Formats: sequence, structure tokens, C-alpha cells
Amino acid sequence: MTLQRAGGASAFSDSAPAYAETMAPALRPVAEEVVRRAALRPGERVIDIGTGTGTAAAIAVGDRRSVVGLDAAAGMLELARHAVVGAEFVEADFTAIPTADRAFDVAISVHALLFADDRVAALREWHRVTAPNGRLSLSVPGPDAVVPNTIFGPVYDRHGITWGNDYPTEDETAGWAKRAGWGSIETGADPTIAIELEDDAQFRTWLSIGARGRATADWSEERRERLVRDLMEAARRTADAGFRLPFGALYLTARRPA
Repeated sequence: MTLQRAGGASAFSDSAPAYAETMAPALRPVAEEVVRRAALRPGERVIDIGTGTGTAAAIAVGDRRSVVGLDAAAGMLELARHAVVGAEFVEADFTAIPTADRAFDVAISVHALLFADDRVAALREWHRVTAPNGRLSLSVPGPDAVVPNTIFGPVYDRHGITWGNDYPTEDETAGWAKRAGWGSIETGADPTIAIELEDDAQFRTWLSIGARGRATADWSEERRERLVRDLMEAARRTADAGFRLPFGALYLTARRPA
């Protein structure tokens, strides 16, 4: 299992406040683009899969739309319910969505597919809950030349952390969608998306999120501090002593055939 998927939903649930502080702002422009590409219409039924703290769900609300945000991390949903008005939030695994077939007109998802062990199976489940002629709009991190592991991989190696590198390409993502039954598939990429962190304290907060926090949970404080300092040294500093970590976004839109 690769670093980004270690710990699963419980890891993200435990670190939800840290995610809200650091990752949610970085992903807001990605969420805006995912929703824009979904071309939502008034009155549609929308599911935001892997909603996290509800950023994309909040953008989708309005024009008489029915919006459901789904996530397996209870801590994330607790924050989403407080922050987002007009959406319903459901705790569930996105490979087993507790709803009827064809329940939604549009499925959106921001950087969540990366965490599926079987990405075709996940996309097949999202296809199941989408109505004929319904639409899918999603993002994943990438291309892999601009993800955090590009600069942090050697540091992880030195500290004995198994990090893997299974960020998908546009072609791979499109291939998974096709195998899951989606049609009219289009992809795009924005390598400029980055995680902006104000200072050392925010960098440490970011490191506590999800699998990154779990990977060192049983380490001594001294050993963990050596890792943090090495990661900071490898990271790209901004002019005001903050950090700009590469992340990127690959986009995919598709339609469920009638």
C-alpha cells in the first residue's frame, strides 16, 4: 500500500481540522474548476464524492439543485455540516454508495479517486448511481512531475518511508473511466496548482494530515523532528518564508451513455 492511501478514512477523520486549514484552501480552485466543467443546470441532483470538508458541494449548491456530499471520514463531514448550508452529507465508502441506481444527474469529485484501491471499481460505482446521460466531472493530482513526491521522495527514502508513486496520467484516468462504462471522455491538466503554506507551523500542520501523520505515529519525537526538518529543507520556499508545494490537477469529464 502506498503512502497516500495508508490509514484510510480514519486517518483523514482524525486530521480533519489540519486538512481544513491547509489542504481545503489549496483545493478550492480545483473544486471550482471541477464544478465549472460539470456544467451544472438548475434543479439537478448532484453528488460530491469524497467531499471532505464540503468545498465542491458548497460551490454546487444553488439553482434548486439537490446536493449530497459523501465521504467515509466522519471528522471531515462534521466540519462540512457546520460550514455548508443547503447540502446533505452522508458518511459512506465511495465504492459502496448507499443509494439507488441512477439517483443523481451529476457526479463530481475533487482529488478523491487517488485514494481508491481499485479505481475502475470506484468509477463503476459512480457510474451506477448516475442517471443515463448523466455527467461525471473529477480531478486527481498530477501530472506526476509536479506532485509533492517529486521533491519529497528522496527524503522519504532516506528515512525509510515507503511512499510509492501511483499518481495517474491523463491517459490512465481516461482508460479507467472507459473500462467503468463512461463515454464522451475528455481530459485536461493544470500543473500550476500548488499547496501554499504560510510558515513552518502550517508546514507541520500539513504533515499531520492523513497518511503522512500515520506514517510516523510510532516514531520518537527526535526521529520525527529530523524528518520534518529534512522535508522543510527540500521544500520550495516562497519570498515571504512560506512554502509552495507542487500538487497539480488532472481533470476528466465524461457522460453515462443513455
